[in-house]
Amino acid sequence: MLKKTALVLIAATIVFFGGYKILQINRSHTTDALLPNSSQQIIAIFDTSSNRISRVTDSTLHYTLSWVNDLEQSLPKEMLQSLIKKKEPLFINLQIWHKELIGKLAKEVATNILNGDYDKKLISLLELLAKSTKPVYLSFNGEMEVPVNKYPWQYQPCMQYIRSFRRIALACKKYSPTVKVVWGCAGYPGVEEYWPGNDYVDLAFINMSLFPEIKNDPYPPYSSVTEMMRRKIFRMRFINKPVLLMGASSFGRETLKEEWITKLNSILLSDKTIYRTPTEPLVTDSIDANKRRDNNLKVGVYDPMLLLVAQPKVTVEHIFTDIESVDNGFFKKNFDSVIARQHDVIVTMEPWKDGKIEKDSAILTHVLNGVYDKTWTRLYQQISNVQQTVYLRWGHEMEIPVNRYAWQNQDPVTYIKAFRYFATFQKTKAANIKIVWGPAGDRGSVEWWPGEEVVDYISIAIYGIPDKNINDYTKQQSFGAILFNKLHRMRFAHKPIFITEFGVKGPEAYQKKWLEEAAIAINKYPQIKGINYFNYADTPKAWGDADTPDWSITVATFNSFTNLLNNLPK
Repeated sequence: MLKKTALVLIAATIVFFGGYKILQINRSHTTDALLPNSSQQIIAIFDTSSNRISRVTDSTLHYTLSWVNDLEQSLPKEMLQSLIKKKEPLFINLQIWHKELIGKLAKEVATNILNGDYDKKLISLLELLAKSTKPVYLSFNGEMEVPVNKYPWQYQPCMQYIRSFRRIALACKKYSPTVKVVWGCAGYPGVEEYWPGNDYVDLAFINMSLFPEIKNDPYPPYSSVTEMMRRKIFRMRFINKPVLLMGASSFGRETLKEEWITKLNSILLSDKTIYRTPTEPLVTDSIDANKRRDNNLKVGVYDPMLLLVAQPKVTVEHIFTDIESVDNGFFKKNFDSVIARQHDVIVTMEPWKDGKIEKDSAILTHVLNGVYDKTWTRLYQQISNVQQTVYLRWGHEMEIPVNRYAWQNQDPVTYIKAFRYFATFQKTKAANIKIVWGPAGDRGSVEWWPGEEVVDYISIAIYGIPDKNINDYTKQQSFGAILFNKLHRMRFAHKPIFITEFGVKGPEAYQKKWLEEAAIAINKYPQIKGINYFNYADTPKAWGDADTPDWSITVATFNSFTNLLNNLPK
């Protein structure tokens, strides 16, 4: 267990860095640089086991070690040996500025790591650090999750980063076994997607900065310093390791007020059910796409014009409803029609009342205050005790940082509390009801995860054109590529997957080809238990001035797709 007065951190943040010249290194340099870095401080520690924050007294010496080539002889060994002999703890940022890469962002750096290009030099450094009599902590490739072009491992595939991190971490454990590996990040939305796993990390840290990570950030700004700290800490709830709160030039030890720590600890204690870390082992590898799917795949449609509901493979229909429709009986009429066709039902409950107040930002608070309890009672009564299974999805696509729905751009903790309130509203849940948590599966979606005890299925949405910035149908992403990324984001939430929305626009020949590839991709993933095609045009007002995409397909194209679902991999 770390002692607050004995933290020794050599944070080796491997930075294969191009356009940003922090140390003004240029092509004329032929020797590595080792310079003081006084802007970093360890100001506090968050214990994920007790959900408490404690202040840290940091006497660490902070240095930046910059590599300009992959040559072992360029290491400033004498200077490093001198620092290691000092009594103060030591923190080293290791940046790799290869002389051939200076002035441009080298996106192939993760590949270079995996190819072993830097192994010899790294091993030499690790063997040197192994001689230290002080605890040593190493961190690699920080702020990887921030979507900017500051470091070459940003804007890179998550698994590429994870594999390169693991290679370096394994080298640390082999050549310097006393070194503790630290995973460092900015704490930006989506950070958990880059988590390399408990077996490769001893500690984590998040940067405390008063400045936004990127300009024109689509996510709402923090309302206060304590809000910034709370949100960043909340994103660490899936990590079963101590988390260091690292200061920056804008946020030093003197900035952290004791009342902030007291307030944050009070919040963490009151919401401990939500902030707690998982008890089961975390899934941190890429999705296993080599297992055989079973034959019980549910096939459904959202089909308001009733063009596909009679097809033989269809066993599920999707209904979207809201508070007003439940109260005025419109929902029950639609629901009973589906039940009469002897189909299971996906019910997406949109928690807003009508068009006049649908953008009410207090909608989640209203839910928690019981404003809509009568509606929830009526809804559960209407969908209970039927023979068909009802997949009840509430407050979907909450993680997308837009204002299409009133429950978007809201605090994740408030959303989670509201979801749990709704999911457990019926004290004894009817056997035919399955609670569905329905993110789009976009960046940072697992931050809104409400907990496995209140969720039966996870739903995601897959559309070739995800937003209004893509006008050319030929630029649509493949189903398989989108699916892999979204399943990776769900790796901390161990529930079966139901793709409750997916669609493709374009000429019929293009739609057929896209769906053929989709069938192949779906067949690879055994965790997918259901799919539901969106056979209609999207809501026009959601797309602004852009053309509203129409995902409708013909009966022939739909049947061609569903027939391919039977061709399971051997």
